[in-house]
Amino acid sequence: MIMLSEKQTIIQLYLEGMSERKIAKETKKARNTVSKYIKEFEKSRKNDVRNLPITEDIVKPPAYKKRTGKKRVLTEEIKNILRGYIKDNEWKRNHYMNKQQMKIIDMHESLIDAGYPISYTTVRNFVNEEAAKTKEVFIRRYCEPGYEVEFDWGEVKLEIDGKIRSFSLAVFTLAHSNYRFARLYQSESQVCVLDVHTKFIDHVGFIPSVFTYDNMRTVVKSFIGTERAITDSMIHLSNYYQFKIRLCEPRKGNQKGHVERSVEFIRRKAFSSKYSFTSLREAEDHLSRSLQRINGRHHHEHKEKHVILMEKEKSVSKLAVITPFDVADLVECRVDKYSTVVIKQNHYSVPEGHVGKYLKAKVGAEEIKLFVEGELVAEHPRNWGLHQWEMNIYHYLKTFQKKKGAITQSQSFKQAPTQIKNIYNHHYIGKEKEFIELLLYIKENNNLDRVLKAVEELNSIRTGYVNTERILFICEQSTPEGVQVYNPDETMYQSENNMRAYANMFKQIDEGVTKYG
Repeated sequence: MIMLSEKQTIIQLYLEGMSERKIAKETKKARNTVSKYIKEFEKSRKNDVRNLPITEDIVKPPAYKKRTGKKRVLTEEIKNILRGYIKDNEWKRNHYMNKQQMKIIDMHESLIDAGYPISYTTVRNFVNEEAAKTKEVFIRRYCEPGYEVEFDWGEVKLEIDGKIRSFSLAVFTLAHSNYRFARLYQSESQVCVLDVHTKFIDHVGFIPSVFTYDNMRTVVKSFIGTERAITDSMIHLSNYYQFKIRLCEPRKGNQKGHVERSVEFIRRKAFSSKYSFTSLREAEDHLSRSLQRINGRHHHEHKEKHVILMEKEKSVSKLAVITPFDVADLVECRVDKYSTVVIKQNHYSVPEGHVGKYLKAKVGAEEIKLFVEGELVAEHPRNWGLHQWEMNIYHYLKTFQKKKGAITQSQSFKQAPTQIKNIYNHHYIGKEKEFIELLLYIKENNNLDRVLKAVEELNSIRTGYVNTERILFICEQSTPEGVQVYNPDETMYQSENNMRAYANMFKQIDEGVTKYG
């Protein structure tokens, strides 16, 4: 059974032909009330309210208008004071003083101190009402495929080899597909900004029409009124790849909202559960795998995977068929007495024979290349520390031939590959001359792996059997074409055992350091 309100009951009885007197008696309502409802009903039937801001509510229960009394405490004087506070806060926001704005509780306390008896709730309601009048309206953007990409930096803290360090996370996000690309850097300098651009374009294989940035120093070099001047490096980069630069308005991060969210999203998804790594290379590999997983998910709006949408953007965009932009800085350095050059307060070794000469160095974000008279003579990983030494032991072999005793105490030996240090410590202590000859052979032939295998083979015969002559003999051996190689059988194994037995019988010992104990 449908329950009707008293007003609906009166109208229904009227439509059934019952008189007003009988309706009043039936519903136990005053005749004036019954007459009023019937007159309103008849009047509403003659008015068309479809284009008016009212509803056909004649049959609804009567509602009584809420009485709004005059606000006696919130006078015009207090309103003007509060509007002044709100205006001051707006000025502070525009002049980089966000943290010095007055909160509502500060406004209330200021009024109380001035002798105005007003409650906090009254102040809060008025300030919120005034602020709502000036709230910004946001326009939803439509992103054309392949048209725009957004860039931003973020900070991430990682534990590398037991030490917690801060790194910069460079992030690109394609506005249409929401495809994300990120790299870890130890600095946010100009060369790192240029480097990540070349890596991003090389990765996606096309060049978006517009690159969007906030007002970072590596992109905007100066403000002149409302005009902003782009840095020379970014102008060169945009001219090379033929893309346009769009800058967000100051303090308007929402104008590149895709990448703003991507920085936080990638940092959380990649490094919230795993943040400890043995090296930066391991952290970069982990980030790459995380991005593959993220880009393999479905876009919330297009219902396709981000990577598939990116490929569609690539099909309608300008392909990156040119060689990558050279982002390195070219500097001139002089080789010091240690046969090193100093770049950004760090030392990098140079092959001996160039002390006192000037050379050219191409300083990139991840590596440094050294040139003598146009010829590449050395490469080093870029060191972002201070007063560090990047030494290559192969750069000092001729000097070590004259100063054999200095090899184990040298900085270059400390930074040598672990395999090299193990060969010396296990087999060449006291035989530095032979060890240097071995290093010269490795440098000339670039065959460290083959040497390591030869050392392993010799060491398996007996302890102390490793020397440079035998290593070189094994490394130089090769199987002639057309000669069939037989797998070792029981006879060959027995022969090797006999040779070892004869060697032990005659106690063959190599010349070198006497072993005690």
